[in-house]
Amino acid sequence: MAKTGNKPPRDWSRGKVIFAGVLFASALMGLWARAYHVQVVKGPEYAKMANRQYWASETVSGKRGEIFDRNGLLLAKSITSPSVYVRPNEVGDVWAVSQRLGKILGLNPGDVAGQLKTKKRFVWVARKISDAQASAVREEGLPGVYLEAENSRQYPQGHMAGQLLGFVNMDGKGIEGLEKAFNDHLASSSTKFTVQRDAAGNRLSSIDGEDRASFDGQDLRLTIDSQVQLATEDALARSVARARGKTGMALVVDVPTGDILAWVHYPLFNPNSVQKVSGEWKNRIAVDIFEPGSTMKPVMVAAALQEKVCQPSTKYYCENGKWSVKGRRIKDTHKYENLTVNEIVRYSSNIGSAKIGLAMGAEKYSRYLQALGFGRPVGLPLAGESAGLLRPARQWREVELANMAFGQGLGVTMLQMAEAYLCIANGGVRIPLRLLHEPDRPVEGVRVFDREVAGQVMAMLEEVVQMDGTGTQARIEGVRMAGKTGTAQKASPTGGYGGEYVASFIAVFPAEKPRYLVYMLVDEPQAGHYGGVLVAPEVRNVGVQLLTATGMLTAPAEPPAVQVAQAQSQSQTRPQRFGGPVERQQSIVADAESMPDLQGATVREALEILVGHGIVPKISGQGVIVGKQKPLPGEKWPADKQCQLWLAYQPG
Repeated sequence: MAKTGNKPPRDWSRGKVIFAGVLFASALMGLWARAYHVQVVKGPEYAKMANRQYWASETVSGKRGEIFDRNGLLLAKSITSPSVYVRPNEVGDVWAVSQRLGKILGLNPGDVAGQLKTKKRFVWVARKISDAQASAVREEGLPGVYLEAENSRQYPQGHMAGQLLGFVNMDGKGIEGLEKAFNDHLASSSTKFTVQRDAAGNRLSSIDGEDRASFDGQDLRLTIDSQVQLATEDALARSVARARGKTGMALVVDVPTGDILAWVHYPLFNPNSVQKVSGEWKNRIAVDIFEPGSTMKPVMVAAALQEKVCQPSTKYYCENGKWSVKGRRIKDTHKYENLTVNEIVRYSSNIGSAKIGLAMGAEKYSRYLQALGFGRPVGLPLAGESAGLLRPARQWREVELANMAFGQGLGVTMLQMAEAYLCIANGGVRIPLRLLHEPDRPVEGVRVFDREVAGQVMAMLEEVVQMDGTGTQARIEGVRMAGKTGTAQKASPTGGYGGEYVASFIAVFPAEKPRYLVYMLVDEPQAGHYGGVLVAPEVRNVGVQLLTATGMLTAPAEPPAVQVAQAQSQSQTRPQRFGGPVERQQSIVADAESMPDLQGATVREALEILVGHGIVPKISGQGVIVGKQKPLPGEKWPADKQCQLWLAYQPG
C-alpha cells in the first residue's frame, strides 16, 4: 500500500506583485494619457478658457462732475452703487442661478433665465442695487455672476431747483435741464483695462485713486443761492395755493450782475424720484411762452419816451374805460378820463397804453422789442430755450399794434421779460442773465435807453407800489419798492381769449439803487386774476428776506423832532414809508450737540449758523427776525437736516 503526504501551499505572492505592478502601470499610463490629452491635445483650448476666467477687459470710468450753488452747497453729486452682471458662458445651471438671483433682486426667475440664455459674453441683470442686495449676491458665490461698481446720480437738496438741474438716465447721461445742457462738461471719460481675477472672480489688481480721478468730469458752479432759492420756493408755493392756480414760476436776479439767484417752478420736482412723477420736470421758465399783459406797458413807455413820442407828464384821454380800434373793443378796469403817462403806468390803463403805442408806430416799437431780446432766446446755456413769438412789424395791423402796446398779441418767456426789466433797472443798459457763477467775468452790456429815460420809467414803477397804484401790496416798510402788475388773458385754442388768466408781478428794489429783481407768475388762478392781489404779497415776502439777509433792512435811527414835523407835513403829498424795528441778539451759542436758540436773531444770522451745519431751513411768515423755531433750542441737531423757522417783526 502506497504512502501519501501533504502538498505544500502554492505561493501567490509573485502573482500579486505582478498584478499590482500591472495595475499601477495601467493607472500610470492612464494618467500619462490624460495628462497628454489635457496638456497637448486640449492644452490650447483650456489655456484660452483660463485666460477668459482669470483675465478680463474692464471699462474704468470716472465720476460725473458735481454741481454747486454760488456758495458751494452741493446740488448734484455721483455716488458708487453696485450692479450685477453675468458672463453666460460661465454659468452652469442656468435655472438654479436664475432662481437665486430672482429671489435676491426681486426679479422674475424666468426673465433672468431668458437673459442668461444668450450667446453674449456679458449681460446686465440689475443695475444700481442696494448694498444689502449686493452683499447677498456676493455671499451666494454663484458661478458667472459678478458685481461691478457704477456711478449713480443723487441730488442732496431734494426738490431745490429740480427743474433747472434736470436729471440723468441709467447710463449717467444728462437728458433734462443743466444735466443735459452741460453733459459734455460734466460727463466723465473712460478707458479699458485688462485686470486679473482669482477663481472666485475677485479682482487681483486695481486702478489707483489718482488714476481714476483723471477720468472725472468737470464741476459746475451756478449763480443760484440756495437760501434765496428756498425762500422763493416757499413764497411761490403759498402764492399758487392762495390763488388756487395751476402752476407757478419765479425768478430772482441780482441787478448789477444779471446773476440768477433763484429759479423756481411749482409744483416742485425732485430729480431723485423721476419715475414717480409725470412731466413736472419741464423747465417752464425757459420754454413756456405766454402773453405778458400789463408788465409790457413800462417797456413800451420806455420806447416811447426814448423816441420823444411823449413825456411823463403828457396826458391821454382814456375814453371813460371803453374804446374801439377798428371794431375791436379795448377796456380799462376803471372809467379813466385824462391820465398822464405816469398815471397810465400807475393805474395800468390799457386804453392809454394803446394810444401811446399807436402814436409811436409799429416800426419803432418793434425795433426796441428786438433790441431788448424779444423774438429770440436770451442765450442761457439751456437746451430747448424758446424764442417767443414776435412777428415782423410789417405784419402788424393797427388793432394788433394797440394790443401789443399793453401786452397782448405777442409771446414772451419769463427770461425775456426779466432781461427787459433788468435793462430799465440798470439805467437803460441791457446786460445778459447769467447762470454760471463767474465772479471774475466782467459784466458787459449794450445801451438801449438813455439813463434819463430809464430813470423816468423807474419813477413810474415806484409810483405803482408806493402811491395808489396796482402794486401797493408789495410795499416793504422802509424800502423804496418799484414794480408792475400783470394780468393777461390766455389765448383760447379755438381762437380769441378764454376765461383763464396769467397773474404776475415784477419788483425792482431798492428803487434808488436797484439791487434785486423778483419776478413771480401764477398760471390759471381760480381765486381771482389780478397780479397785484394774488402775487405781489409773496414777492414782498421774498424781498423782506433778501433785504434782511443782506443787512439792507434795519431799524431806522430815531428822527429828531424837526424831521418828524417835516415828515408829517410831507405825508399829504407822498406815501409814508415806515421802518420796522429790528432787535438783534448779540451772540448765538451753537455747539455740536444741540440746536442753538435762534429766536430773536435776524434771518441772516440764523441762516449763517444753520447752513454752516449743512441745513437749509424752511422759512414761513412775514418779518425780519426769527420768532419761533423747530427743532426747539437745546434739542439735538436734526438727523434729516430738516428745520423750520417762523418769522416775526418782534421776538416771541
